Amino acid sequence: MVLRNAESGVDTEEEGGRAEGIELGNDERDGDDEFRPDDKAQKLKPREQLAAAEREDGKPAEGEARQKLDALNGLDLAKDADGKRRLAQFGLGGGGGFGGRAALVMSSDFVAVRLYAHQVREDRKPNDRIDFAETLYWHAGVKTDENGRGAIEFHLNDAVTSFRVSADAFSGNGGLGGQSLQIESVKPFYLEPKLPLEVTQGDRILAPLGIVNATGEQLADGSIEVSGHGFQPNPDLEKFTLNGDERRRALLEMLAGESGVHAIVLDGQAGQRTDRITRRLVVQPRGFPVESAKGGLLAGNSKVEYEIVIPSDVVPNSISGRVVIYPTPLASMTEALQRLIREPSGCFEQTSSTTYPLVMAQQYFMSHQGVDPALIERTAGILEKGYNRLLGFESKGGGFEWFGRAPGHDALTAYGILEFTDMSQVRFVDEAMLQRSRAWLLKQRDGKGGFIRQASTLHTWLADPEISNSYNLWALLESGEQADLSTEVLWVRDAGEKTQNTYVMALAANVLGLAGDREGQNHLLDELAGMQDSDGSLKGATRSVVGSGGAALNIETTALAVMAWLKNPSYVDNVEQSIKYLAENCKAGRFGSTQSTVLALRAIVAYDQSRAMPKAPGTLRLLVDGRQIGAAVVFTAKEQGAIELPEISGPLSPGKHVVTVVMEDGSKMPYSMAFDFYREKPDSSADCQLHLEVELRDTKLTEGTATEANVTVINRSDSEVASPVAIIGVPGGLEVRHDQLKELVKADKIAAYEVIGREIILYWRVLDAEQRVELPLSLIAEIPGDYTGPASRAYLYYTDEFKQWSDPLRVNIQPSDLVEDGQLVPTASKIR
Repeated sequence: MVLRNAESGVDTEEEGGRAEGIELGNDERDGDDEFRPDDKAQKLKPREQLAAAEREDGKPAEGEARQKLDALNGLDLAKDADGKRRLAQFGLGGGGGFGGRAALVMSSDFVAVRLYAHQVREDRKPNDRIDFAETLYWHAGVKTDENGRGAIEFHLNDAVTSFRVSADAFSGNGGLGGQSLQIESVKPFYLEPKLPLEVTQGDRILAPLGIVNATGEQLADGSIEVSGHGFQPNPDLEKFTLNGDERRRALLEMLAGESGVHAIVLDGQAGQRTDRITRRLVVQPRGFPVESAKGGLLAGNSKVEYEIVIPSDVVPNSISGRVVIYPTPLASMTEALQRLIREPSGCFEQTSSTTYPLVMAQQYFMSHQGVDPALIERTAGILEKGYNRLLGFESKGGGFEWFGRAPGHDALTAYGILEFTDMSQVRFVDEAMLQRSRAWLLKQRDGKGGFIRQASTLHTWLADPEISNSYNLWALLESGEQADLSTEVLWVRDAGEKTQNTYVMALAANVLGLAGDREGQNHLLDELAGMQDSDGSLKGATRSVVGSGGAALNIETTALAVMAWLKNPSYVDNVEQSIKYLAENCKAGRFGSTQSTVLALRAIVAYDQSRAMPKAPGTLRLLVDGRQIGAAVVFTAKEQGAIELPEISGPLSPGKHVVTVVMEDGSKMPYSMAFDFYREKPDSSADCQLHLEVELRDTKLTEGTATEANVTVINRSDSEVASPVAIIGVPGGLEVRHDQLKELVKADKIAAYEVIGREIILYWRVLDAEQRVELPLSLIAEIPGDYTGPASRAYLYYTDEFKQWSDPLRVNIQPSDLVEDGQLVPTASKIR
């Protein structure tokens, strides 16, 4: 079943043949239609349905909704002690239910069927509209009576619009059916503002405002007031009269000021009727984002210093600085998640960039006491979404592929096996899927110790046998595979002993340790120790399985070496040096790309389990140029989360500054300093192998007309490059055409796309040597005003520290009905 905004016209793909639920969507929600992994995840056929419905505070939901749920599903796990334990085992307790939250409907073999029913907020006031939730009801397992009738119940949001309800179902004898209907949400008098989702500082917005009298009576003495922090609204709209069933249009002129998230509040009155509506608008700084970061280890009763230079062309008020101490691996993982969650998340690996750190966080929760229950619940909820999304990338013929296409990819499937195996320690994972994936990978063996690479799989991960064979075998052994892998183990041992690539050497050392070959393992551990640099990193790495280079490659190799050394106490000093190196390369919680971040966190968690030392209380002080910033921060030995020092942006004017962190008492802990600001001019990297050009065909448009952003991406190197990404910034008043982006995917012009805020993320698997790609991206002028988009950039996913920037696009959009002789007529005088 699907419940969606009738104006969206976006269909939801259905699979599996059972009632798929009821969902409300709109154009914004369906912006990434090319990524629909959840559709496959809905092929669920529970034999005996069990329900768990809880409020956010963990107490049972009450009232008629709860009674109906109990009647529908028969048994309530939330009221059963053993049920609570079983829910918690899979990270499912405490976060579901009515009250505007998801309930879990589970089968006896614990396959989750999702249920959601929107509820009105408790403090809702008449004519105060702030709730525009996109999902109102969704159920993947509605049961009907013998006459095919079933009842559902939910509340509407505050939107005045049409909703389309669609239901698909099957009968006991295999018959299929479907039906849809439309329901209306109306008010006697209401305001209908149209605002951009996001704008840039300095943008001038002419937001269309609909003023609607839905009664048959005249409404006199109308007036509208607009307020919003950081904006310069036009004077209050003049008095007006609305005839019966009349709709009028006005323009609200605003100047985007301070960056941040702002509430725009409109208060309208006509006759005895009132309406109050609150909309959110995000304002981003103008220019090009720059980050300067440093990490490392801070010992007790010591200090660290970092010299930062703020350029003269910094955008005013755009500087932000964070200094964070990580008392536990949990704190590091939390920061990594917050950082990675802002990155594109379209394919299997990018989805893993947020899901895998959560898996390791849950492992930490299970082995440590005193963790905040709210944090456990929150991460379990995000992990649930990530897990279901990952399932959708399974290829039809077996294995996994970046966008779920056939054929599957052996090394990516190996990565998935590692992830799902780790995940199975903290939540439910479909064992049949995991066994299916291992069996598919085993079938790719060539009988000579290696694995066959599907030739039609065009992506970054390298086909170099010593790299991919070692990685695939490592994943199978880590997952506990019981098949005879002796031929593959001997092949990897031979490759590890002959290779000059320390990445392969580190993989082989882990493989031999898992296979029980102590002699071969110790030989490679000695070789790795001899290749350790003075800074703790491993020199000699040439390429990794993902084709990464630069800092990401060094981190991946060092993390693998740490995991191998930890199995032998003779290499304590090597482990300590490498852990220090990993800490120093943590930038704002992130360790480079997805692979390097995941491997670094894996090594840190393993290190914590084997080397955990009692923490000591202490005090932290932050100084800039010798002057203390804010109050000292006192922490205890039981501190779990990240310790954030006082906000630091104020003293950072253009020029050179020395930032100092002093710890009194305490014990050795990792730290991170990150400084973000915007510059007027781009700071592209000479090491980026991509060239990017973005040009708007028309810089002056009339509301409702179309234009194109012409995008050119060039591989500047003389060899194939893997996983190129281009992020195109779109000015706030323009709207992306998703149907055209889907056509680009079907035509193989791009591998996939996402739309996040004002940015279009374009993905390719590879670009050939010196290949030039030219794309016209269709845009519609939706909201009048003067807008500047975010800066566009291109980079290779596995060396994202090297970016090519392109100037922001600028556009002027004139209102379609308020232009006379090319001049804008004042807004207030044109209410008619």
